[in-house]
Amino acid sequence: MSENRTNLSALTGPELVRVFLDAYDQPRTTKAERAEFFDFKSRIFAAIAERDGNPDAARFAACARADSELLWAEIAASEALNGGGR
Repeated sequence: MSENRTNLSALTGPELVRVFLDAYDQPRTTKAERAEFFDFKSRIFAAIAERDGNPDAARFAACARADSELLWAEIAASEALNGGGR
């Protein structure tokens, strides 16, 4: 997901939604790609929550962050079990 913007603060609410929907439509086949998407989703919803004081957006951001952390933990555990990329 390297095409995802790193600075979301300059985007308007509708622009944030468009960027999110564009990323949502991209295929993800690996756990790392899914984790990167959840990282991005978390940042989008956190930006909406901060800008609008929206508690639902804050909850969605927290859920996406938890999903991302779980996937990154699974990836790390799998790598450790498989010899750490030897």
